[in-house]
Amino acid sequence: MGMIIDGVWQPEGNAQQISTGRYIRRDGQFRDWVTADGSFGFKAEPDRYHLYIAINCHRAHRTRIFRTVKRLENVISMSIAPPRRTDQGWVFDNDDPHYRDHCLGTQALHEVLALPNQTTLTR
Repeated sequence: MGMIIDGVWQPEGNAQQISTGRYIRRDGQFRDWVTADGSFGFKAEPDRYHLYIAINCHRAHRTRIFRTVKRLENVISMSIAPPRRTDQGWVFDNDDPHYRDHCLGTQALHEVLALPNQTTLTR
């Protein structure tokens, strides 16, 4: 599967690798916290955040469970990519309302990740 390198989708085989076969990844850009008062990054506010997940990703699955356990379904909206990868990575299915990008209307998850760094997105 491909990956985003420097904000651009690269098809499979174009990712940099070191001799052990591990990918060379830059540090994540999301390092702030969401707190009640916003003192450590971002303020917790209804309708401010949107969660994107691929339904069969174990990391995303944990995030979805946490959202449910904390009863945040009415605070944090969510878009789900179906368990299908293409040459574009995880893609949404706009013919199925359950697997549609409800926030930005993108076709593939990498399009969301490649957006300019924004603190506010309009639905």
